[in-house]
Amino acid sequence: MSIFNNRRIIFALKLYLCAVLITAAILSSAVTSVAAILVLVVYLFFQWRPISVYASLIVNYFVFFTIAILLAPITNFVLSTLIALPILLLVTNSLINAAGYFPRIITRYSRSLTRVGMMLPVLAFVNLIIALFLGNFALALASSAAIIYLSILGVVSIIKLSGKSIVLEQIEEHIIAGTIADLQVNVHPQTKLGGILYIESPYAWMKIQTPVLLFKQPPSILKLSVNPLLSGPSEVLVKSCLVDCWGLTQVQFQVVPIKLQVIPRARYATWLAKRYMDATKPGMLPIISNVSTVRPQYGFRRGIEYYGSQLYQPGDELKSIDWKHSAKYNKMITKEFIEFHGQPAVLLVNLAVGNVEEADELAQNTIITAISLAREQIPTVIAAYDQDGVKLVTPMLQPLQLVVQSLEITKEITIYANPTRYLYGPDISRLRANIGRLESVEGESSKVLSQLMNIEYASFMTGITHNPATQAINKALMNANIQSTMVIVSKLNHDANAIEVNRFLLKKKGYAIIAV
Repeated sequence: MSIFNNRRIIFALKLYLCAVLITAAILSSAVTSVAAILVLVVYLFFQWRPISVYASLIVNYFVFFTIAILLAPITNFVLSTLIALPILLLVTNSLINAAGYFPRIITRYSRSLTRVGMMLPVLAFVNLIIALFLGNFALALASSAAIIYLSILGVVSIIKLSGKSIVLEQIEEHIIAGTIADLQVNVHPQTKLGGILYIESPYAWMKIQTPVLLFKQPPSILKLSVNPLLSGPSEVLVKSCLVDCWGLTQVQFQVVPIKLQVIPRARYATWLAKRYMDATKPGMLPIISNVSTVRPQYGFRRGIEYYGSQLYQPGDELKSIDWKHSAKYNKMITKEFIEFHGQPAVLLVNLAVGNVEEADELAQNTIITAISLAREQIPTVIAAYDQDGVKLVTPMLQPLQLVVQSLEITKEITIYANPTRYLYGPDISRLRANIGRLESVEGESSKVLSQLMNIEYASFMTGITHNPATQAINKALMNANIQSTMVIVSKLNHDANAIEVNRFLLKKKGYAIIAV
């Protein structure tokens, strides 16, 4: 490796190549002299302005055969081949420089040749056949020398490289399902031959940030990002491919850089709830303690604390319009204000989910939301339902009761198979606004379109009547009051339309709504 990368040796070899071509041009016949000069010009051009590492490799490779052919009439085919042999060191140097750019190939074999490892011997073998057919012993001997030299390099790489040529410092990581962790793993080479290590993740939830590592003597660092699922593997197998320093052979194997201990979100949330219940001092629990972690939907426009901006909707007060941003974006923009002042809340929970992942996330959101409300000392009514009906509606609960009850209702989460695919729910506010605009316009087509939209609106209103979400909301509001804040924890499946319609109706009545 050090010989092939020594700059002085490489520079001396390049001078040697030029000197040989100049000598061939001087001592050869006119035709051979022109050919030698042409080869020298092409070689110097690629040295002056290299197009790519592939071009440099091919030029050096064919210059080796050309020198053997050009010098044969002056000396003999054995001596001409011996004079050309040092050029193979330049070919090797080009292989080392280009190895990192060669694409690896996917095969079913653990060890195989790369594309370059197949191409160079094949070219030499084709030259050998042509030389034997033409009776050119110089080209035949040079081709044989190239085949033998490449075979030696291949044998060395086979002996020196294997799946044990690298050692990873395996790490163990405890991570909560659904969270992202950036990890680093040290990679130690066990051979001085060198090469390139290609790493590929077989999992969609794991991204390799350094998919190509130069396989040098100092340890390299494998960087990866994981966002594991609830049922991810404990030992993470990673596909690896090790290519030798010349890019001729490759070894495919699997390594285990990390061991994951995936903590379910529900288990973590349960642990937080138990810590909250066991805590004796306020402020000890490292969890969310304000409503900034949940997303406001409607009803927050008349509070006192500025939250953000949103497109104007019918019913917004004129004093809430953000005139500066409205002029900038050429749209009516209104300001939103948080109106979460400790008034009673209704925690609406849809216990129906489609799979285990959704169940784990729903349990976490329910428990964390309950703890957040309890931390704010907000009396809360819990209303839980699934696809079959209302499961639970509690009276007004105090903080500790709220947390305890949230732990109990997560045990009732139901996983059911439903072939229906749910998209975004209807925008009732926009539908009513469009109906109002059409009714103010004269014209037959406007009236027909207004009637169709009224039918759609009536269909939504009729369709939600018997939905468990609507029934749970109505029962919960009997235990709350007009100032209550509605906190919705749902995957929006069977209750998607009912939630959207009830948001619109509750907003008109002055309720604040938060979707988690």
